Amino acid sequence: GNQKKNGMCKSETYVLDASFNPEEFVEDIKKAKAAVGEASHEDAQHLQRLVFISQVLLYGGHVLLLTGAALPFGATALLSLSAGALMIAYARCMKWAIIGHHVSHGGYDSLQKNHPDALPKHYKRGVFAIGFRRFFDWLDWMLPQAWDVEHNKAHHYYLSEEKDPDLVEHNFELLRAMPLPKALKYASMALWVFTWKFTYYSPNTYKELALSKKDSWLARNWPSWSKKTDPVVVFDALRMPVEALWKGKPKDALFWTVFFAEWSLAILPMLISVALPAVWPLLLGHFGLWFGASRATEAAVRALVTAVVADMFSNAHAFVIIACNHSGGDLYRYSTSCKAYSAEFLLRCAYSSANFECGNDLVDITYGWLNYQIEHHMFPDMTPLQYRKFQPLVKSICKKHGVMYVQQNALKRTWMMFQVAVGDAEMKRCTALVPPSAYKSPVESSTVAGA
Repeated sequence: GNQKKNGMCKSETYVLDASFNPEEFVEDIKKAKAAVGEASHEDAQHLQRLVFISQVLLYGGHVLLLTGAALPFGATALLSLSAGALMIAYARCMKWAIIGHHVSHGGYDSLQKNHPDALPKHYKRGVFAIGFRRFFDWLDWMLPQAWDVEHNKAHHYYLSEEKDPDLVEHNFELLRAMPLPKALKYASMALWVFTWKFTYYSPNTYKELALSKKDSWLARNWPSWSKKTDPVVVFDALRMPVEALWKGKPKDALFWTVFFAEWSLAILPMLISVALPAVWPLLLGHFGLWFGASRATEAAVRALVTAVVADMFSNAHAFVIIACNHSGGDLYRYSTSCKAYSAEFLLRCAYSSANFECGNDLVDITYGWLNYQIEHHMFPDMTPLQYRKFQPLVKSICKKHGVMYVQQNALKRTWMMFQVAVGDAEMKRCTALVPPSAYKSPVESSTVAGA
């Protein structure tokens, strides 16, 4: 009897049937989380080891970059520049995906409370990378406060709904609909792979921050013709004011100019950070202190090109381990919302997420600890080591209850994400996973809005 249609659904409204036991599933997941235990000094030491590795890579990478810029141009210089770029890229990805990500979710907050001396005080949500600490903890294209609103709140609690700002299928609607050859569509994905933090993620997270401040000028003056769930990308800095003027709305053209002016100030520190390696040869050359075999201006150009390439590598690394987490023709999207930590919420973490290979520090650091995506979405405030312990328990519980659990290589998942982005694949659609008839009481069934 679950054949009723929904405006968004193309098949059955519910994925599971009435025989599924949501209460037992929730109980098993909660028991597994309890079995993992509280964060301990081991977690604190692990975080500090990760921070140390990222710092060695970041500063060591810059030393190699400047060494390669100073050397006579040749194989040794190219090797030094390439190694420097890769080290900087890897460090930047670590600082966001592992360190910034888990600290900003509050993964170490309980540790700070139970073991006050285990970690420095700034490893806490709302403190880490906020204000001046951004320069020391995690400097990237995204403003940490903006990312907190977009990721920690909107994405996590509206996973794979239209209100999810990271819903790939929705964000690429324009490309999917374009009457272009498929080969050209796939080729266009390279632009996003190598630039996405600057071109998409930074302005779009800033949009979410602006909209979250209900009394701000930007939130109060948001153009009525601009859908709030549509992504804002860097190219809109030109497109939106032009479109506003075309519609005869000069006030809206001013709005978009102000929006992108504010956003430009937010990315300025990162822009300076990328350009900084080129400044040192010029500065030393100006005072006659340049020590390199190459001319100061030539060294500056090499340093700048390498710094930009390092950022492109970092974008590509992050794209492969992040952009495909919740996209693919085998994953679901929903037309209803659900209550946090309900059976529906926990199940959506499995039916709308994909894990990668898991297991040791080398694998997990390379994947930015985003290979535990299912478990992370179930309980976002755990530490990296807790996820490693939690993952096999969740996988076995899903198997016991007949719940889908996707675990594949990131490159395969990235290809599946590309297929969705260009229109070669569609995500599965439903109202919700659990039908109301599976719940024992009406109160539990109401955890799904509109179900």
